[in-house]
Amino acid sequence: MNSLETKLDMQVIAYLSRVEDMPEVKALLSGDISKEIYIKFLKTFYVLEDISQRAVNLASKMTRDAHPYLSKRFDVCAKGELGHAEIALEDLEQLGVEGVNMSEIPEASEYDNLLQICARDFPLGVLGHSYLFENASGAMFPKQNPLEFPSKFVDIHAKEDPGHSLAIKRTIRHIESDLSEDDQTNILSFANKSGDYLLKLFKTISS
Repeated sequence: MNSLETKLDMQVIAYLSRVEDMPEVKALLSGDISKEIYIKFLKTFYVLEDISQRAVNLASKMTRDAHPYLSKRFDVCAKGELGHAEIALEDLEQLGVEGVNMSEIPEASEYDNLLQICARDFPLGVLGHSYLFENASGAMFPKQNPLEFPSKFVDIHAKEDPGHSLAIKRTIRHIESDLSEDDQTNILSFANKSGDYLLKLFKTISS
């Protein structure tokens, strides 16, 4: 039987295949991207960072008693992500965009609710969410060609996320023996659901 790490890695590979086949992502990675589409990416990244950090913090609180090791890892993860949403805003500001009003993006509120409910009711699901995006980011952003636009957000993730990927893999290996088959199935399911929701969010955000 495949380990949870192997199953999650298979999800990451499948997700990257979908994402990197998108014309917008091809343009982003090539560096030959329009200002409008790049702004759309930065807004999407901002939303993802903002709602993810709050979900990870809540998951840390919810696992403090039942999974103290995982709780500490969630806490470390949240601190590592601190400020990344603001970096996306800095890049946007240099492009002439003043902030991101999530109340004007219905899908952002829906995604936020999805993550926070998961963090409260099944915090292990947030681990699947984080695994998918840390590993996808760690594989994708180092391929990024130079951009003519402010790119602090992309540059930081290209530098940091390969290390974050290794860290979350260690976390999975450490806790897998404590997880039931249902836990593992639900972790995989939520990672898949979260990945789909990010693509839905990107499609609906305007530049």
